Amino acid sequence: MAVIAEKDEAGRVFYTAVGNDLQAQQLSRDIERRSRTHLFTENPSQALQHAISAVFLPAGYPNTVTPDYLHYQFYNDVQEFCSSLSGLLASRGALEGFGVGDASASATQALLLTVLKDVCSRFTTIIGAYYFGTSLYPETKTFRFLADVINDTSIVLDTISPYLTTISLSGVSPHLPSGSTLQIVALCMSGAMRSLCGLVAGGSKAALMDHFASPVNNKGDVGELNAKGASRSTVVALTGVLLGTLIVPYITTRISTYTALFVLVVGHLLANYLAVRSVVLRSLNRQRSGILWSTFRNLTDGNGAVILTPTEISNREIILDIPGRLRDAVSNRVIGHGSLGVSVRHAMAHCNAAHVLKMLLHFQNEPYVLFVTDHRPWGQQGPSILVSFKEGYDSLDQLRAWLHALEIAATWNARTTSPTASETEDIVFSTHDTIRKHFSPFMECLKRAGWNIEEG
Repeated sequence: MAVIAEKDEAGRVFYTAVGNDLQAQQLSRDIERRSRTHLFTENPSQALQHAISAVFLPAGYPNTVTPDYLHYQFYNDVQEFCSSLSGLLASRGALEGFGVGDASASATQALLLTVLKDVCSRFTTIIGAYYFGTSLYPETKTFRFLADVINDTSIVLDTISPYLTTISLSGVSPHLPSGSTLQIVALCMSGAMRSLCGLVAGGSKAALMDHFASPVNNKGDVGELNAKGASRSTVVALTGVLLGTLIVPYITTRISTYTALFVLVVGHLLANYLAVRSVVLRSLNRQRSGILWSTFRNLTDGNGAVILTPTEISNREIILDIPGRLRDAVSNRVIGHGSLGVSVRHAMAHCNAAHVLKMLLHFQNEPYVLFVTDHRPWGQQGPSILVSFKEGYDSLDQLRAWLHALEIAATWNARTTSPTASETEDIVFSTHDTIRKHFSPFMECLKRAGWNIEEG
C-alpha cells in the first residue's frame, strides 16, 4: 500500500491511497473525508484567492512566468479600466460627429463619413506595418507605451469632435480646414491613430507575452497567457463600461467632459508607464546594449568590468527614447546617431566616394561595413554613423556593429575638436581593434549576468 501526494493547478495538495486490501480502502475513505472537511473549513479569503488564481492566472503560477508578470498585469488592468471609461466619452463624441442628434444630418452622410474613416484606418495599418514591423520586438517597451499615447490622442480627437464645428481657422490661413471640415479631418485622424495603436500594441503585446512565458529555469504557455489576459481584460473593460453608463449621463457640459477626459487620460498614461517600467527584459536592443557596453568599458569594481543585471538596466532605460541615438551611459549624454541596415547607395549619397571605398576595403572580412557621414542634422551632437550588412549576417553581427558605432562616437566626443577625414578613418580603424579585443569577454560577462544574447 502507498499514499500518493498530488498538487492541483491552484497549489492545493491531495492524498490518494493506492492498494487493493481493506486497509487501503479504509485509509482512502479517511483521507477523502479529511480533505472534504478541509475544503469546507478553508479560510474564505484563501478559497477566493484560489478561485481567482485558477480563473485569471496561468497554470503553475508563479513558476511558469517571469517575476515581473504580476506587476505588469496589475498596472495593465488599471490602464484598461481608465481606457474603457474614456472610450465611452470618445464614442459619444464620435456619434455626435457622425450626426446623431442633428436633425439636418442624414444616414447617407454618416455612412460616407464612416467609409472615409475606415479607408484612412486601413491605409494607416498597411503603412505602419511597413515602417514599424521589424522594430516592434526589440523596442517592445517603447512601442507598448507609444501605442497608448496614440490611442489617447484618438480618444481626445473623438471626444472634442462635436465642438470643432464652432472653430474657424480661415482667419489664420484660407487653406486650413474649419467647421464641419475640421470635424471630418479630426474623425479621420482618430480612426487612423486607432488602427495604428492596434497594430503597434498587438506586436508589442506579442513580444511581452513571449517574454513572460520564458522564465529563467522554466517555460510557460504563450497561448494560455494570451487567453488569461483576454479574460482579465474582458472583466476589467466590462466593469468600466458598466460604471461608465452610470457616470457618463451626468457629464454633459464641455467643462465636465474635458475635466473627466483629462483625469482618465492622465490615469491611463500613468498606469501604462508604470506597467512598461515594471517589465524586466533579458533580451538586448540598441539602448540596453549601449548602456551595458558603456558601463563595461568605463566602470570597474574589485572583480573587473561592471556588467549590469536586467533589473538594473530596466531602471535606467528611457521609455520614449529615439532608437537611433548613441548615448554615453555614464553621463546619459547623446554622443551621436547610428542607422543600421542602410544600403551602400544611401551611404554613397551621404559620404564621399574615397571614404566609402576605404571602408569597403577595411571591412571586407567582416559581416558589416560602417560609414561615418559628412552630413549631420542641425543640432546633432557627435558623428552620424551608417551601417550596411552583408548577406548571411545574424543578430550578434548587428550587436557588434552597434557597439562599434558606439565606440566610435565615444572616441569622437573625447576629442576637443572635430576630427578631419583622415582622423575619422583612424578612429574607425582603432575602435575596430577595440571591438575585436573586448567583444568576446563582453559576451561572456553578459551570459553570467543573466542576459539572453541569442534574442534581440
